[in-house]
Amino acid sequence: MSNVVEFRAECPHVETLSDCREALEPHVMKIVAEAAAWGFAPAEAAMVVADIADDYILMLSRELRS
Repeated sequence: MSNVVEFRAECPHVETLSDCREALEPHVMKIVAEAAAWGFAPAEAAMVVADIADDYILMLSRELRS
């Protein structure tokens, strides 16, 4: 099994990922806050955002194999 910490240290995209997270995190937090205002639990909203992102990653990986 790979050590995730070691992988991240060697990943050539670490800075890009960090920049991307910095840019997107406020938007994701806004989505979660809006969902909470609609009555959803913040943890539930965050899990749904993560689930949507996971589905999108799986869709992209299928496209790469085609």
